[in-house]
Amino acid sequence: MARILALIVWGFSLAACSPGSAPAQIHWIGPADSLTGPLTFIVSDPSGPPDSQIELRLAELDTPLPGLTEAALERLLDGQEVGWQPGSEVEDRYGRRIAHVYLRPTGRQGPAEPVWLQAELVRAGAARVLSHADNRQDTAALLALEAEARSAQAGLWDEPGQAVRDTHPDALAQDIGSVQLVEGRVVEATRLRSGRVYLNFGADYRTDFTVMISAEDEPVFLAAGLDPVALESYRIRVRGWVEDENGPMIRIDHPERIEILED
Repeated sequence: MARILALIVWGFSLAACSPGSAPAQIHWIGPADSLTGPLTFIVSDPSGPPDSQIELRLAELDTPLPGLTEAALERLLDGQEVGWQPGSEVEDRYGRRIAHVYLRPTGRQGPAEPVWLQAELVRAGAARVLSHADNRQDTAALLALEAEARSAQAGLWDEPGQAVRDTHPDALAQDIGSVQLVEGRVVEATRLRSGRVYLNFGADYRTDFTVMISAEDEPVFLAAGLDPVALESYRIRVRGWVEDENGPMIRIDHPERIEILED
């Protein structure tokens, strides 16, 4: 288990050395036309018919404070040329292109390094990280930036209501139906005959906070070198939708939603 922890920490450190490093291929398309939400905006499509547009949705991000995020996004996009790189899943069900977005001032010439928009929002505490099973390619680097922003109490992390939750079930009951970050020590990790894995954070699994990993999702964890059952006795931080099933519970379907913490 110590080796698993070392590998995960090493991976985060490596990714954190290069946040904002531009990928090999960026589709530069011009300045943003208008915001459509705190994490979405419209740009003209130079490759399409006249007046055609593309709506981009920033990959791997979430916001509990839409007003804060929208103001920061508007400020960052102002007067900047936009380039995008598709996420692992190119479009969502609303037809928006899920993308990592890069910026450079309009008219800039030369090999200047583009600015990674996701990194700027997370670094400022204007958004938090929320990966998905089909969009998690840059989560490690973004988590490292989020940790720095949280430590500095930047942006949303200075709001008492946005604090990382502990695992007390009565307090978490107030958060059911919302996305939260929760951290605590795994008291018991068990794999049922069905293959489903439960990480229990209290003595009574019927009422205490629990993390559930389904049998069909566990191979993704094992492929990443993380056996969920081996997390017993470790302090971890998880993030996701809090639901009510034998007490507050978060379902996790990919390893980037779990962070192993130092004691």
